[in-house]
Amino acid sequence: MSYAVELENISKSFGEVQAVKNVSLKIRKNEFFSLLGPSGCGKTTTLRIIAGLEFPDTGRVMLNGEDVTDLPTHKRNIGMVFQTLALFPHMNVYDNIAFGLRMRKVPEREIRQRVKEMLEIVRLEGFERRKINQLSGGQRQRVALARALIIKPAVLLLDEPLGALDLKIRQHMMVELKKIQKEVGTTFIYVTHDQTEAMVMSDRMAIMKDGVIQQIGSPHDVYMRPVNKFVALFIGDAINFIEGTYKDKGILSTDLGDLKVPQLEGYTGKTVILAIRPEKFFLEKNIPSDIDNVIEGRVIFSIFRGSFVEYRVELDNGQEMVIFQPYLVAGQKIYGDGSRIKIGWYRDSAVILSH
Repeated sequence: MSYAVELENISKSFGEVQAVKNVSLKIRKNEFFSLLGPSGCGKTTTLRIIAGLEFPDTGRVMLNGEDVTDLPTHKRNIGMVFQTLALFPHMNVYDNIAFGLRMRKVPEREIRQRVKEMLEIVRLEGFERRKINQLSGGQRQRVALARALIIKPAVLLLDEPLGALDLKIRQHMMVELKKIQKEVGTTFIYVTHDQTEAMVMSDRMAIMKDGVIQQIGSPHDVYMRPVNKFVALFIGDAINFIEGTYKDKGILSTDLGDLKVPQLEGYTGKTVILAIRPEKFFLEKNIPSDIDNVIEGRVIFSIFRGSFVEYRVELDNGQEMVIFQPYLVAGQKIYGDGSRIKIGWYRDSAVILSH
C-alpha cells in the first residue's frame, strides 16, 4: 500500500523539552486522520513537522513516497488551515479563494472555473463578492478550506480549525468537513484536543500523550478497545474501572467477588484493571437471563439527559460507578436516590487493561 504521509522515528526537542518522541506513523491516501490529545502532547509539533514548519531532530518524513524531511513548506504540495484562518480582509470571497492559483500564475479563465467548482463543494455559491467581515464564523471556515483545497494539495493539514466556533456551528461544520473530504478525496490530517471532533470525522486517529503515540485505530476500535488507562479515560464521556487479580479461564478476583471477564493469555496471577463503559450495563428487570456478571449497589443520584438517564451508583465496596441507561418510553421508571439496584453486564463488554 502507498501512503500519503509516513513518519519514521521522528523526534523533536525545544531546549530541554522533548515535544515528540520517536513517532512513527503511516497515513493512507484519501484518509481523514486525526491527531488527538491534551495540550502539550506533541500533536501540533507533529503536524508542523509534516508541514515543514519545523524540522525533526531525528527521523524521516515521507509524502507520497518521497523523502521531504529537509524540504521547505512551499515544496511539499500541502494545504493548511489553522484556527486563525489568516483570510485577507481586504479581499472578497472570490479573491481569497483564487489567491493560491494567482500566485501560481494560473490563467484567469481556469481560475474562474476552479473557483466556481470550489464554491459549490463548500456550499458558498452566490457569496463570491461578499467581504470576509460579512461572513459568519462557519462561512469563513469554508472560505479558508476552499482556498487551501483549490491548489489541489496532496495533503491538507488542519490545526484546530473549529476551535473558535460556537457549539452549534462547530457540530454542523464537523459533518460538513467530513462530507467535503469524501467529495474531494484529499488526505486530511486534523489536529484537535476535542475527542468529539475526532470521533465524528476520522477514519482513523492517533492518541498522543507526552510526545508519544499511545494508540492508533478507528474511532470504534479506540473507544471499544483502549490499550491503556490513559486512552480509556481520554476517549468517551466516562468509564468505570474495577481492579483485581486475573485467574485462569477468564475469572477476575475482586473485592466484589469473582467476575467473569474476557479470556486472555499471559495474565494469570497479574493485577489488572477491568474497564467498562457506562452504556454497557443493564439494570434490574432489564438484566438478561444469560448475563455473565451481576452485582448490587445503591443509587447516589440520577440525571435525566433526554435520550438517556445517567446514574451514579455506589457499590458495596464503596466504589462509585457511572451508568447510562437509554430512556426509551415516556414515563419509564427512573430509580430514585437511595434505591437498591442490581447491575449486570456481559464479560465481553469489558476490556482488560494492564495495571
